[in-house]
Amino acid sequence: MSLLFASVVPDVSGIDKVFDYIVPESFAERVWVGARVRIDLNGRRVGGWVVELASVEDAAHISDRYGRLLPLVSVSGHGVEPDVVPLTKWVSQYFWGSWRAVLSSASAPHVRVRPIHPHRGTHLAPDDVAITAAVAHTVETGGGLIVVPPLASALAVVAEAAHRGPVLVVCPTLKMATLGAASLRRKGFTTAVIPEQWDAARAGVDVVIGARSTVFAPCALLSAVVVIDEHDELLHDERAPTWNAVDVALERARQQGVPCIATSSIPSASSLHRWVEATVVVKPEKQWPQIEVVDLESVPVAGSLLSTEMLSAVSQSGGSVACVLNTKGKARLIVCRACRQVQSCGTCSALLTQDADQHLVCQRCNIDHGLVCVSCGRTSFVVPRGGISHLASQLRASTAREVIEVSADNDDTWTQGSVFVGTEAVLHRVSGIEVVVCADIDRDLGAPRMTAAREVLALVARAARVVGDRGKVIVQTRHPNHPLLLALGQPDVADALLSWNKQDVAQRKTFGFPPFGALAHISIKAPRSVNDIPEIAGIDIARFEDSAIVKAPTREQLSEAIAQLRELLGVSLRVHADPVRY
Repeated sequence: MSLLFASVVPDVSGIDKVFDYIVPESFAERVWVGARVRIDLNGRRVGGWVVELASVEDAAHISDRYGRLLPLVSVSGHGVEPDVVPLTKWVSQYFWGSWRAVLSSASAPHVRVRPIHPHRGTHLAPDDVAITAAVAHTVETGGGLIVVPPLASALAVVAEAAHRGPVLVVCPTLKMATLGAASLRRKGFTTAVIPEQWDAARAGVDVVIGARSTVFAPCALLSAVVVIDEHDELLHDERAPTWNAVDVALERARQQGVPCIATSSIPSASSLHRWVEATVVVKPEKQWPQIEVVDLESVPVAGSLLSTEMLSAVSQSGGSVACVLNTKGKARLIVCRACRQVQSCGTCSALLTQDADQHLVCQRCNIDHGLVCVSCGRTSFVVPRGGISHLASQLRASTAREVIEVSADNDDTWTQGSVFVGTEAVLHRVSGIEVVVCADIDRDLGAPRMTAAREVLALVARAARVVGDRGKVIVQTRHPNHPLLLALGQPDVADALLSWNKQDVAQRKTFGFPPFGALAHISIKAPRSVNDIPEIAGIDIARFEDSAIVKAPTREQLSEAIAQLRELLGVSLRVHADPVRY
């Protein structure tokens, strides 16, 4: 006599355990690893996922377990792909989170399967020799990083990889995935956009493409995993556990024995370090559009953002102009009324703020700079408070053009106007932009974060892709000699940024920041507080009002520290693994 047992993870928040159930003979043909089932748990019926199946032949052992175990109530249908279940467990362990939450993210959008036959396309021959060589080299070495400038298309990498077999492609946004799928279909590839075409992906197509969670999607006869714009913050899931799609893609490729290819125009420090010997830089004829760095100190009116370059672009551009200002309300900038110097920390270059006593304070270094200007010693300051609404009204008055303010309160049904003012989101919501003006990059560049410069670089790279080879990106600043801005102003932006990247990676190594250390952001819920976090040998802990940053030399040491904190603080502790901004 033999009996089939199923290990099930219940779909119940707060319960992160595995329970065993008996599989009735009538269900045996319909139960597999990853299937969605219904179970009895503490007197109520809930859903769950089968994560393991075991057949027991020993009659005595069966008799012993049968008296204690309940049978499955029913089989709902498809849940997680069988070959992805081990990956979901790895994600929950690596990012210190709930297995249930990861299984939920990895589940099919519906439990009923629609039968679809495999569909392969007739591909057009590749026409980019540089991309072909880069992909061939990367595949031969088992995966790596391909640096593709903004004016070149990362889809060429996908197309070349898809010539070798079905590929799984992860993009930062669903919009990018949808547009990419349309472009690939025009080249003769069959595609499945996740999550809408999950069944087609399971059946078999040339390219399975989608946003972050696509890393868990099915892909019949998978030959490679491609991550587009690996530097993009949108590839980081903010829900606990806070997993990163690049790391998950790497692990999935490893488990399934296929190469993982990451593409980016501005590679992250982690990827540059991870693939230091497997990075290929593609250099087409056109790499970056024109980038103009404008010194706001030359603007006649103190505190004004209306430079000659901005007004000229708004007044004379034949296409649409987007003015980006990542400030909705009160600004962070403090400017000396006498010398017009932005008040920034001489140690770390972060923008200074004022405390209750009007002292200039660096939030990053926790240094009090007193009541005087750090440049000239005067004591009178101007605090610009203009956000996007103020900038929009100034442009209307100065140019007499219709200016549309892009915010969360309006939709994308633009009826007229070619000048748009908004936060960085305007680059995702408006098409046909010819000129992008970063109205005041200092507000982002001077943020009290180690990652501020890379956040600015990601913004400029996004703007460069939006305007294309005939457009222009205008970056307005009061610090034109900042190393990143100097690099962006060079004729060969790509080479200048690679040099800047080396400096940034070296600085991270000095301070032990990722990829040369491991970080986690932890928050504490009442009745516990950050004051309950103990000192841990070898671990750096920076405490704030209701949260803390924990830094360790290695991920193993950080895992041990988090285990200690969980044992002490229990459910009051929430862990945000690998924060993208710190």
